[in-house]
Amino acid sequence: MKGEIAIVVVSVLALTASSQERGPADRAEADERRPLTVRDTVREPEEVIVRSYEWQPGSVPSAETMQQVYDLRGRGACLYKKGRYAESFPYLQAAARKGFKLAQARLAFLYQQGLGTKPDPYKAIAWYGVAATGTTLPEIRSGFRKVWRGIPDDYRPTVSALVDEYKRKYGASRHRVGCDLSYRAGTYIKKLTCRFRDAGAYVDHGPLFQALLAQQEGLDATPAINEVEATGVMDNPFPTSTPLRTGSFGC
Repeated sequence: MKGEIAIVVVSVLALTASSQERGPADRAEADERRPLTVRDTVREPEEVIVRSYEWQPGSVPSAETMQQVYDLRGRGACLYKKGRYAESFPYLQAAARKGFKLAQARLAFLYQQGLGTKPDPYKAIAWYGVAATGTTLPEIRSGFRKVWRGIPDDYRPTVSALVDEYKRKYGASRHRVGCDLSYRAGTYIKKLTCRFRDAGAYVDHGPLFQALLAQQEGLDATPAINEVEATGVMDNPFPTSTPLRTGSFGC
């Protein structure tokens, strides 16, 4: 995370100027309605439209919906790491609205710095607050606490109300997303991984059962090669499932 996500610093002057233009509720509503569009690249000047994939709260999202959100997150992360912030913004925003914490923290940084979008200290602190809840990177949590300590007492109720609203709308649990921390292989660096909790609903146990049955009957238990799975499924905790690719495959 170091070098990718800076601590959001909200100044009193920025908060004052922003509060004179509109209230927190108006900002949250405008953020929700904002068209998610972006110009892709110079070589591809057509407009790319990122759509939000909705389902009823509490219901299990379809495999197609989960894959679409994974693709949005992966593309946004790839563009962000390359410094193509204006292009990454709508993809990160779409993934952030579905509860993915790295996308939320990166979106907060874009709002704070005014990279790829107009600077907005209220949205920056709100998104950073959502990313800091639940299972998340220690850097995100400690960074948010440091920012919070720097907010004047007079502004804390307004900021707190906005952060709570974003938590209700975009929290990971609301969108059935689970996050966990693990160490990168061979290092002491922690890695944050967020996935849809219901990915297991689409597990195909057929190859496993066929292998067990063949073994019991004394036949060759080597399952047939699935060419799609053989190409590699990133961060898929269900290796026998219809592949849901959750990583970034370039941009």
